[in-house]
Amino acid sequence: MRVVPEADAYFRIEQELVREGVGMFDMITARGASEVILESPHHDDTLATMSVEQVESVLWMYRDRLVDLKRDSQIRDILISRRHKKPGVPAHHPYSRVTAIPIVFDEMRRELREAREYYQYKRRCLYCDMLRQEIAAEERIVRLTRFFAVLVPYAAPSPLETWILPRQHGCSFEDALSQDTATDLAALVSRHARALRAEFGDPGYELVIHNAPNLRSRILQGDWATIRDDYHWHVEIVIEPERANRVGGIFVNELSPEASAANLRHAWSAVT
Repeated sequence: MRVVPEADAYFRIEQELVREGVGMFDMITARGASEVILESPHHDDTLATMSVEQVESVLWMYRDRLVDLKRDSQIRDILISRRHKKPGVPAHHPYSRVTAIPIVFDEMRRELREAREYYQYKRRCLYCDMLRQEIAAEERIVRLTRFFAVLVPYAAPSPLETWILPRQHGCSFEDALSQDTATDLAALVSRHARALRAEFGDPGYELVIHNAPNLRSRILQGDWATIRDDYHWHVEIVIEPERANRVGGIFVNELSPEASAANLRHAWSAVT
């Protein structure tokens, strides 16, 4: 496994961080990092063909890059993502992308805000409440292990969207990863990829680690004041995200989450 800077990087660690106002607008230089994690020496490997041990090694590399990059207080947020079979992109060596930036990604900012608002109202973690309800209901659960719940979210934007939620509360992937959780998570990711290949024609998908931003980087007083209590890291796997159907900003998904979960449970049972 290797980690290399992207050849045509959006963000570079060598850049000096400069913030300035341009009239009513704000501008910031592209200081950060754009890295590629090369996951296997075999060109044709995928998450479905790699061994569980290989997938676990990739997870540990995610942790190492998060820990290293978060030492830089000028980096505020880090996105770890992995695309499989993106339309228009030829087959390529298996890799994940690490993008570290000096601001918080818009989608992450919205997610953090919603989690914080829920916590302020109920003094409970939104995701922990979701876990309790989904485990009790069972109908949207795909797989339950000692450390994780694999489920289809109630209002999934697209069919077969799957979340892997740790059953123990924690806001950061890098702090939560241990020998036990890494082994369990690797087995779940591997089995999910194999199920998608065996039963759904190996569709394209995007895997994203939803993780707390860099808590060393605080711009405003009170930034992330309750994040260790209100946010819950997790993994989201979205099938063919570019095909998501929207009308007026509202996602339209014609397959119910219960049907998606039932289909995925059947697919998981067909692979070992």
